Amino acid sequence: MSIMSIIEGFFLNYGLLGVFLGSITEQVIAPIPSSIVVLGSSFIVMKGTSLALGSLSTLFFIVSIPAAAGVTIGSLVYYFISYKVGMPFVERAGKYLGVSVEDIQNVEKRVKESRYDHFFLFGARCLPIIPSIAVNLFCGLIKYPLRNYLVITFFGALIQATILGIVGWQVGNFYISLADNISFLNDIIAILIVLIVVLYVIKKRREKGSKKEE
Repeated sequence: MSIMSIIEGFFLNYGLLGVFLGSITEQVIAPIPSSIVVLGSSFIVMKGTSLALGSLSTLFFIVSIPAAAGVTIGSLVYYFISYKVGMPFVERAGKYLGVSVEDIQNVEKRVKESRYDHFFLFGARCLPIIPSIAVNLFCGLIKYPLRNYLVITFFGALIQATILGIVGWQVGNFYISLADNISFLNDIIAILIVLIVVLYVIKKRREKGSKKEE
């Protein structure tokens, strides 16, 4: 069984619970690329469905909301660690988490340059302009209010998950269309090969017949 089959079976069997648990995991285990769960699950779950209001509702409830909830809960791990330990944690564990002190300072610089820090952090959650773990650690370091953190993280992740979910969904449909076209081309090629063989046999028989007449 291929890895793709295992992943597809997981999301099809567990649905929104699989998306929820997968989103928590990708926040806690830093090396896992952010948003891979949303792209993968929407590709698998929504593949083959047409773009319509009912389908968008399915995407929203099966992928977007569970993903946003998973991201919010998973991000709390590093929020609370940096909240309690501070910058020494980033200095010691940063190389294992794929984040550095400079990354945190970059977030701090951008927040200070923004007139509205809440909206900037919300935008960082909506669009992957800054690594998610850097935002988690930064908010913990500055002791950003937990209630505000939960709100911007959930709704920002909800918007991002919906956008990425639509992308993964449409890629899945394109994949099906491409596979169908390739299958169609294979049929055409097979027919052409058969015709060429038949014509070749007919030509050879005619050549033999003309030689016998001579």
